[in-house]
Amino acid sequence: MQIKEKLKVFRQSTIEVARQESKAQLEEYEKQYKEELESFREKKQQELEHTFQLEKIRLIREANRKVSTESMRQRQVLEECQNEKEEKTFKMVEQKLLAFQQTEAYENYLVAQIKKVIAFARQEEVVIYINSNDKEKKQQLEERTGVTLTVSTVDFGGGIRAVIPAKNILVDESFATKLEQEKNSYVC
Repeated sequence: MQIKEKLKVFRQSTIEVARQESKAQLEEYEKQYKEELESFREKKQQELEHTFQLEKIRLIREANRKVSTESMRQRQVLEECQNEKEEKTFKMVEQKLLAFQQTEAYENYLVAQIKKVIAFARQEEVVIYINSNDKEKKQQLEERTGVTLTVSTVDFGGGIRAVIPAKNILVDESFATKLEQEKNSYVC
């Protein structure tokens, strides 16, 4: 073989070795690139999922806060409506009580309450109070019950109050007390 042929063979073998090495290096670079690309994708996917979860939690908290705020506002509105309704109801009851106090049925009610207290006292001394607004009914009530009545200096809205000193008992059949008890137990 001549030198040219030898050079040609050497050149081809060198080129072939260089191609193989180049191909091997390219494959290695490509493999590394694919691994890095996959790692990068996984990392970005995890970051996106983490960001998504954080945003989801933030949105849930914000929605819960808004729901809580709205719920509290609605409870306040409901409570205001209930209070307004309660006020109207009790004003109407007070007006009806005032109207009732102008009737003969009210006088009969007072007589019945006085007799009830006398029966309860059983021969014990009893002081029976009528409301200051009922002082014009005092004489007629005393005639109907046979008991001396005392006009109270404290307005208790109608009805009677009685004290049985020997038994240390206060009988409170006043409209103000009954109305207050109803207000305390009233449920809309």
